[in-house]
Amino acid sequence: MSNSTAIVDCTFNLISLVLDTIAIFTCVIYICAIVYRFIEIKYKHGQLRIDIPLILTINIICSILIKSTLQIIHVTVPTLIKDFQIMNNLQNVLCYRFRAYILWSMVGVLYWSYSLLAFFRFTRVIYSTKLWLRRLSLYLYVLIPCQYIFVFISLLPSLVIFNNIDLILNEAYCGIVYSQFYASVYETAITFSIPFSIVGIFYVCIFRKMRETTAIRQAQELDRRDYIVIRRMGLNMMLLSILAIPFVTIYIKDKIQNHYESILYRVEWLSSSVGSGLFSVTLPFITTRLRDILKPNGIAPINNQHMT
Repeated sequence: MSNSTAIVDCTFNLISLVLDTIAIFTCVIYICAIVYRFIEIKYKHGQLRIDIPLILTINIICSILIKSTLQIIHVTVPTLIKDFQIMNNLQNVLCYRFRAYILWSMVGVLYWSYSLLAFFRFTRVIYSTKLWLRRLSLYLYVLIPCQYIFVFISLLPSLVIFNNIDLILNEAYCGIVYSQFYASVYETAITFSIPFSIVGIFYVCIFRKMRETTAIRQAQELDRRDYIVIRRMGLNMMLLSILAIPFVTIYIKDKIQNHYESILYRVEWLSSSVGSGLFSVTLPFITTRLRDILKPNGIAPINNQHMT
């Protein structure tokens, strides 16, 4: 590895560290603000109601927090240690493989938690008369746990069957080995492509519903708000797709040459860190309830039946 390549790799890794740290710090602020508002409302108003948008927002916040923390522990710190030649070998590859499996599962959980919020907006517009689709218990006890179970089970074959999660050559951590093309496509579909497509489908359906609705009705303003939210979510994921173009380009080049350089994995995790930072910073623009909670002198209307 040349000195220039080593400098680029280390720079990418440091940028990833900064972005993940920002994401973690931002999520901690969100959690502290939510807890503070809960305590404030409970003791000042005597009534506390938790609604679906807030639960789904907390789900996204926790996903970002766990994923960013795991990435720093499993990828960023070991890679920096290797770059500065403090340590060169791994003592327990099996443990590192399992940690990589957990990390990649949390990457998938993050995108699926995003699509779950889009699903709530979708059902509120398209199936407005199906009240059971807007029950808190459905999301809290069924959909959110199933989201974790689905992703973890779906990626389990990569660890125990495909053996596609293994030690990365010339790196200090385990991850997805891209030499197995079909397994890599499967893992990419589970973690990113499918939830991204779901958000896009929901956006198109709500857009068509908004165009077909010509009569003025009370719920139309709420539908328009849901449409704007999903459009912002789609723009975020579209931006992430654009940022993934360098990774795809390098992957195609390495696939043709049958040699995977370290820059491929640095760009991969840099894109992942950008996603964490983007999701965490833009979350208040997607969930109005969180934006209300973050207002310095405002109390979020948590006990209001009108969910936003």
